[in-house]
Amino acid sequence: MVLLDDKPVPSCDIPLSQAADSTVVTVEGLAADGPNRVQQSLIEHQAAQCGFCISGIVVRATALLEETPDPSADQVAASLDRHLCRCGTHQRIVEAVLAAGSVSV
Repeated sequence: MVLLDDKPVPSCDIPLSQAADSTVVTVEGLAADGPNRVQQSLIEHQAAQCGFCISGIVVRATALLEETPDPSADQVAASLDRHLCRCGTHQRIVEAVLAAGSVSV
């Protein structure tokens, strides 16, 4: 998952030609000045485990909070629907995203 002109897209589905003249931000780019608010919240909630899913979740959750600064738990879950946490920390991930926004759980 990357941000293509601030919209989350699966990087494996986007041909390079489609990204020409666009701004592309990776999970590493989100942390260029240190962890962003989603990354920091994931750390604080100990929500990241193996790392398999977390890069995509960080990118998608960052985009969600830009679009909807105060999402509900259902909105967060729906936004992260295509990202499956195999370690079983999905609830902590949702809580971390909520905490990174304006809502606390």
